[in-house]
Amino acid sequence: MGDIVRRKWMTMMDVHAGVVERVYGGPVGLIWEMLAGEEMECETGDLAERAGIGTGSRVLALLPGAGGAARRLSRKYGATVIGLVPVPQVVEEAVRRTEAAGLAAKVDFQQGNAIEMSFHDGIFDVVWGEDAWCYVVDRDRMVGEIYRVLKPGGVLAFTDWVQTGPMSDDEWHTPETFRIFPHLETVESYANILERNGFAVTGRGEVPGDPALWVRELRESLRQGRDSIIGLIGEEACDDARQALGLWEKAAGRGLVGRVWLLARRP
Repeated sequence: MGDIVRRKWMTMMDVHAGVVERVYGGPVGLIWEMLAGEEMECETGDLAERAGIGTGSRVLALLPGAGGAARRLSRKYGATVIGLVPVPQVVEEAVRRTEAAGLAAKVDFQQGNAIEMSFHDGIFDVVWGEDAWCYVVDRDRMVGEIYRVLKPGGVLAFTDWVQTGPMSDDEWHTPETFRIFPHLETVESYANILERNGFAVTGRGEVPGDPALWVRELRESLRQGRDSIIGLIGEEACDDARQALGLWEKAAGRGLVGRVWLLARRP
């Protein structure tokens, strides 16, 4: 990665305890939204059903990017959804896409901080997340806030990238160059965070599908959309992303990183 781009990305990571890295407001966010788009989320229908999401469910989609998950939960299951997004320009994009989809009456978005939410206690039936909480530094504090805003008996359901095999320091820092995680949990450490914040873990497992193939498809999307992406972020950053996605794919293929789901209930 070029020194200028690296310094810019790392500067965006210099945040106080627990705040989601504002990478979505810079080159990484632009790349990620262009590559993943509306179909970033996958293989999560079973989890939504396990969580009991349906007509009348009040759902908080926590850190949903441009809102694909929030729209899908409303469109497919009939839920009313609020998405909490940390970056203003991503809130604007989420609202634009939601209005275009005709879902503005059921899906709304607010700018906010995952570790210090402005919502009242006990107002949500479900808190939902997809592959985004790996950006949060203070996950204990975030989970404590999730517990607070859920109703008694409410459900927490999420997927995320985790470390699935031992990595050396060099291996850890190399695949991190594109996703820029502060650190990765394991499925066990995630379960521990939930339990020490009062949740009862009711299920966990691997997200179906090959994570390396999923990243490979993103890399192919980058190749196909290269000209448009270069127009936004420049050739150097685009090429850095392509190389880093290849490294992340390799890490997934070696079983070092993967995607998991967890389900928990507030007593």
